[in-house]
Amino acid sequence: MTRRLSGIVFPLVDRYIGIHMGVDLSTLRPGRVMVSESARRLRREQSYGFIHALWWVWLEDGRSAASAPPGAGEGVAEILDAAHSAEQVLDPGIADRLKPPVNNALHKAGLQEVDRVLSDVCFACNAALLRRHGHGDCQRLLDGGIPPAEGLRLTSHCFPDGIVYGVLTDGRVASYAFAHRSGVMEDSVVDIGVETAPAYRRRGYAKTAVSAAVEHITRTGGEARYGCRPDNLASIATARSVGFVPYGTSLVLAAPSPEEIR
Repeated sequence: MTRRLSGIVFPLVDRYIGIHMGVDLSTLRPGRVMVSESARRLRREQSYGFIHALWWVWLEDGRSAASAPPGAGEGVAEILDAAHSAEQVLDPGIADRLKPPVNNALHKAGLQEVDRVLSDVCFACNAALLRRHGHGDCQRLLDGGIPPAEGLRLTSHCFPDGIVYGVLTDGRVASYAFAHRSGVMEDSVVDIGVETAPAYRRRGYAKTAVSAAVEHITRTGGEARYGCRPDNLASIATARSVGFVPYGTSLVLAAPSPEEIR
């Protein structure tokens, strides 16, 4: 298996991302972008209100893959053939050039065209890397019985069987971390989200909640993924403080799903 620049591999996260994209990441070699077509690009992923019409990832070790809707692969490949670095994943110019072939495929499928461009930097963690934090009273939340602090909304779709850990203060949930219900490898990979009420930020609560959610999955051999916007320095700092290391950079061209339009 190709090793990452850090010397750390994340086979479970690789498989998790690969399933979503319809690509076997373990077969890739650094240096070029592999483009494949997948029918998943024409329907929304679980827990998301939109369609991931194009999904491009560039991993830390130089492996890269793009998943396009049926009929768009050749046009996408022509554009990405000249891509040679992760920085290009975040280039607005490339995103604009990718829209026409993707939109054409969406139109043929009776769907609306791309209406937003989403990019993030991704991190991964395993049991060996995890650093636990102990700020505040952190508990697993099985329902919405404990009210959230002002300005915070609990992710109810994760109850009652999802992985949700919250830090409680003043009788309310001040911060919580949760695993997106992706429908893919939920017993071995968590895709972490975290929210903190405005009045309780900068107290270490997010670090504590995230580390608890990661510990939940890694104690049985699982791995965790954490993604955020490239300019969200506070979120990146939270990930690194818990032990996450860079995994890759991704771009999604998103389109409205029929459910979202209704």
